Amino acid sequence: MSKNESVIDRADVIVCLGAGGVGKTTTSASLAIAGAMAGRRAVVLTVDPARRLADALGIAEPTSDGERRGLGGTDWGNEPRLIDGPWDNDGQDGELWAAMLDPAATFDALITEHAATPSQAEAVLGNRLYQNLTSTLSGTNEYMAAERLRALHLDDRFDLVIVDTPPSQHAIDLLDSPGRLSRFVDHRLYRSILAPKRGLMRAVNAATQLAVRMINRLIGTALLDDVIDFFAAFEGMDEGFRNRAAEVDELLASSQTRYVLISAARETAIAESTWTATRLAERDRPVDTLIVNRLTPDFGASDLALSEDPTDDDPLDANLRQFATLRASERALIDTLAQRIAGQTSAGQTNAGQTGDRSTIDLTIVEIEERAEPVADLDGLVDISDAF
Repeated sequence: MSKNESVIDRADVIVCLGAGGVGKTTTSASLAIAGAMAGRRAVVLTVDPARRLADALGIAEPTSDGERRGLGGTDWGNEPRLIDGPWDNDGQDGELWAAMLDPAATFDALITEHAATPSQAEAVLGNRLYQNLTSTLSGTNEYMAAERLRALHLDDRFDLVIVDTPPSQHAIDLLDSPGRLSRFVDHRLYRSILAPKRGLMRAVNAATQLAVRMINRLIGTALLDDVIDFFAAFEGMDEGFRNRAAEVDELLASSQTRYVLISAARETAIAESTWTATRLAERDRPVDTLIVNRLTPDFGASDLALSEDPTDDDPLDANLRQFATLRASERALIDTLAQRIAGQTSAGQTNAGQTGDRSTIDLTIVEIEERAEPVADLDGLVDISDAF
C-alpha cells in the first residue's frame, strides 16, 4: 500500500468506478476537492443518471415544480461550473469545477465538428433518426461520456479531470465504447449497404416490389426515408469519428489516466468490485487506488474490548465488542479484495509495455469511516477530501 503520493498527484484523468450505493459520487467530488486543495484546477464530471453531484456539492436548488436542478435553478449541461470554496490552501491556488454529462449536446458537437459544411451538419442534426439515436441507441451515453472526458482533458482551464461513472457494468461499457464505435463505422453492413446513400438505394431498387412493401410494413415508409436520408447526410464523416474514437481510447489507456475503485466492506459490494477489477485487468487498466467507504469506526477502544473478559456484563463493553467484531470482519473483506486486485494486476501485465509503467503501480488503499450524518454539504466533502 502506497502512502507517499496520492492518485491526484500522479494522474491527469481519474476514472471512478464502483457499485451503486457505495458513495461513488460523493467520493468523486471529494477527490476533486482534494485536487483543488492541492493547487490543481480540477473538474469533476458525473455521468450517473441520478445526477446527485449537485446535491453532494450543496449547490442544487429546488425549482417550482419540485425538481432538483443546478446553479441558478437551471439545468446543468456540458459546460462546467466553477464552485467557490476554501481551495487557497498554503498558497496553492486551486480551482474546483463541476459538470454533468449531456449526451445529446455532446453528440451534436461531434456532428458539427466533423461535418464538411454547415449544411451537412444541419441535415444530420435535423434528421429524425439521428434525434432518436441520441436518446435510445445502446452505448451512446457511454461513448459520449468518454468523448466529453477527452474534451475536458484538452481544455486549458483544467489540469485534472475526475469522472464519476454509472454503476459498474455501464462504467466498463464506457471504456469499451470507443472500440465499439470504430467497429460500427468499419462494419461491412454499414459500409456496403447503409453508407453511402447510393448503396442503400441500389439495394432497395434491386429488390422486388414485394420486398419493398414488406420493409414499409415493418418499419414504415417514413422511417425508411429517415434511414436513407441520415446515412446520406452522414457520408464522409465516418473517418473523423473513427479517428476520434482512437484518440479517446488512447487517452483511456494512457498512464495519464488512473482508475479508482470505490467499494464498501460488504460482501455484495466486494463481489462487484472484484468483477470490476477483473474487467479492468483484462483491458490492461489496473486499479490504481482502492477506496473503501463507510467503515465501522473503532472508537479508540477496539483492542481493549477484544482483550477483556467476554463474560463481563457491562453494556458498553458488550457494544464495543460488537463494533470491534464488525470492524475486524470488514478489514478481512478489504484484505481479500486487495489481494484479488493485486493478483489480477499481476496476471494482466503481459501487455503493460503498451501503456508505459502502469504495471509498476502499487495499490493505494484509502479507508473512510462511517460518519454520524450523511454528507450533504460542501463542508462534509472537504472533510472527506482530507483522506486523499
